[in-house]
Amino acid sequence: MEANVLYFIQIILIISFLIWLFVVGRIFFFYFVTIKKWKNTEATIIYSEMKWFRSKTDSDNEGWKQIIKYEYSVNDVKYENDCVTKNIGFLSPFKDSAKKYTFSKGQKIQIAYNSINPNNSIIEDRFDFSTLIIPIVFYILFSVFLF
Repeated sequence: MEANVLYFIQIILIISFLIWLFVVGRIFFFYFVTIKKWKNTEATIIYSEMKWFRSKTDSDNEGWKQIIKYEYSVNDVKYENDCVTKNIGFLSPFKDSAKKYTFSKGQKIQIAYNSINPNNSIIEDRFDFSTLIIPIVFYILFSVFLF
């Protein structure tokens, strides 16, 4: 019976690792291929607040999250967006540790936008290697303690 449980846990661990690999691969592709084709422009912060977030589908998924909205113009057309990063982020139980950016309303910032579809834009234009490191450490520690 115990061997079956360990086998089942190993299968779950492998499947979750493959899913994580796929997600990180998409993020990696975005930051090292896709965003290189995007253009930069100036945007203005219209909203920057810390909000308590609670998932509607998972009651255990809650914490502080920084919400940032900005507006920008491309070819005299105004756009508004709230996409900050594609990197994996974590909710924090502490308000101060969740604040990653110190933007204030009216502040000018640089963003990247998709020239084919200017409605797509992003503030953070670099891959965050903690997207790789944190899950790898988790998988290593979990495997060591399990086996």
